[in-house]
Amino acid sequence: MKQFVGYIFALLVVLMGCTTDAERTRMRSELDSINVLNRTDQPFTVQDVEPYVSFFDQHGTANDRLLAHYLLGRAYYEQGEAPMALQCYHDAVECADTLSSDCDYAQLARVYGQMAEIFYYQGLYRQQLNFEDLSVKFAWMGKDTLLALMNYEQESLAYNNLGIQDSAIFIIEDVASKYKKYGRPSDSAIALGTIIRTLINKGEYQKAKQYMDTYKSKSGFFDGHGNIVKGREVFYSFNGLYFLKTDKLDSAEFYFRKELRDGKDFNNQHAAARGLTSLYQKRQRFDSVAKYSMYAYAMSDSLHARRTTKEVERIQAMYNYTRHQEAARKEKEIAAQEKAKRQLSIAILLLVVIVAALVINKMYRDRKKKQAEYVRNLELLEQTQSEVLQLREHAEEYEELIAVKEKLLEELSARLQEQRRKSLTDNAAIDKQLQETDIYRQLEASRQNGTKLTIEELRESRKLVLENLPDFSSLLMSKEYKMSQKDFDLCVLFRLGFKSKEVSNMLGLTQGRVSQICTKLLRDVFKKDEGGAAELINILHEWC
Repeated sequence: MKQFVGYIFALLVVLMGCTTDAERTRMRSELDSINVLNRTDQPFTVQDVEPYVSFFDQHGTANDRLLAHYLLGRAYYEQGEAPMALQCYHDAVECADTLSSDCDYAQLARVYGQMAEIFYYQGLYRQQLNFEDLSVKFAWMGKDTLLALMNYEQESLAYNNLGIQDSAIFIIEDVASKYKKYGRPSDSAIALGTIIRTLINKGEYQKAKQYMDTYKSKSGFFDGHGNIVKGREVFYSFNGLYFLKTDKLDSAEFYFRKELRDGKDFNNQHAAARGLTSLYQKRQRFDSVAKYSMYAYAMSDSLHARRTTKEVERIQAMYNYTRHQEAARKEKEIAAQEKAKRQLSIAILLLVVIVAALVINKMYRDRKKKQAEYVRNLELLEQTQSEVLQLREHAEEYEELIAVKEKLLEELSARLQEQRRKSLTDNAAIDKQLQETDIYRQLEASRQNGTKLTIEELRESRKLVLENLPDFSSLLMSKEYKMSQKDFDLCVLFRLGFKSKEVSNMLGLTQGRVSQICTKLLRDVFKKDEGGAAELINILHEWC
């Protein structure tokens, strides 16, 4: 019983806690589609990702959960809610199983890289460096060389902003050599371009000129006339500054004015104005100095206003974070309530299952008990019938004992008939059930071989019929005709479906003797004046 209930409980847990492989595969495919949008800078929302976070938190692998929480963070970041994005990235990191051989280290590196970017824009450069280091570490472990080099390169920005210029230069030169080593010369040149201004300010003009030439020839950003692609005009200010510092003032003026003309954004306008101001100070053209210094001052005001706006946006993001924290708290409360309801439902269901199991077990035990009683009555009936048939051979000597046995036989027969009628009503089903028993198969084998049945086989045949055809025993109770054991065995075999010739072989009788018995039974038991074996077989099948 305990084992039975245990199986039910285990099955229930499996059914309630599992999801199909097909469903998980479908959900992962859809999540990968959102990841494609992320990598190609196409829009998606928090609402697009949240269902996958909920699903994979319940049914996903560590890598599934890592990706889902990362993409949720990306969605928050694109909405301008950096603190919420940072929280999602922390959740993603907690999902990663770094001890597993199939851990998606490259994806984990992207998470740390995004966290570093948030700290960079918040001016938290030490924290940025910590997370860039982690990103580089896991990118190498994930065999994503380009990602490792890109995040390593970002560390130079932090060192530059911290005023540690030597470290910034070392990192760029190191990463540039690695880009070349791994067959990416354009990336190497672009990386070197980021430290040109730093080298000029440090007075390392020769190296600065070398890197400028490499940038122009290898970066792929210049057309055949030496014009840089839109959005990168700040490089002209590097040229102008280099020529200004090396006293090539005409070349310096050319590049500062080129930046002023082509670079229309605030940063380029401000850099060009400052460069021209310095240039005209060297030339002692004070009217031009005043002109461009005022312009640079105006650009500074604009830049300050823009930075102030960004700071307000950052504060707004913090406000949004607080709002989302409150929303998250409420969601957790709702989730806790739903979990409690589910647990209660499971407990009730388990209780119902256990009660049902107890009821089923009791029914099973009762049935077994009744079956055992039925078998005992059947065996007693068969034994009593056998005794009656044997005593009838000496009727005069045992008349009183025969009467006692016949009375017991009548009681047992009535009891078994009542028990059997409750379970068997369809003769076709009964015949099919008879033919599926072992004893019937033994009888069938004897029929095919033409061999006589043993005493044990005849006893089992009688038992088979009495068990499945309770009305059959009433033949034995005939008062007018006292049936012998041979007569009864013949009727049993006929009722089991065997033909006259087959029965004669199975009982070791001649065909003539079988015909005589059939005629006597038809006349004395069934009151038929004529007929043979076929008629008796039909009557026996109609009888029971």
